[in-house]
Amino acid sequence: MTLLFLFVAAAAGIVVLVYERRLKKENLARLQDYLIQVVSDTRLPGREKMIRIMDLFRQNNYKIEEAKSEKLVVSRREFGVGAALLWFSAAGIGLLVYLIYYFLKKPETLYIDLRTGMIDAA
Repeated sequence: MTLLFLFVAAAAGIVVLVYERRLKKENLARLQDYLIQVVSDTRLPGREKMIRIMDLFRQNNYKIEEAKSEKLVVSRREFGVGAALLWFSAAGIGLLVYLIYYFLKKPETLYIDLRTGMIDAA
């Protein structure tokens, strides 16, 4: 019975992992579309554009690392439910391994060009 539960957790982990990756791409594209829209809006002064862009990233739980007139650097650490389920399926103890990995990994950093609105995920 336990083995069956671990197989189900592994299968669910794979499905959720694939879904999370697809969702991440879609959300990054939405962010970029919004950034391009704000940057190209000629009615907004430069300061208002910067405030809107920074608010967007704060609302999405990003930490603002650097903010300059032409560049914005933001980062965030994401918890992967799919990866956690896959690690959990490794006899349960793997979840502890994933939690340790999560807290030790570097946050994902995004570099935003405020002149064009383009995002570079390095």
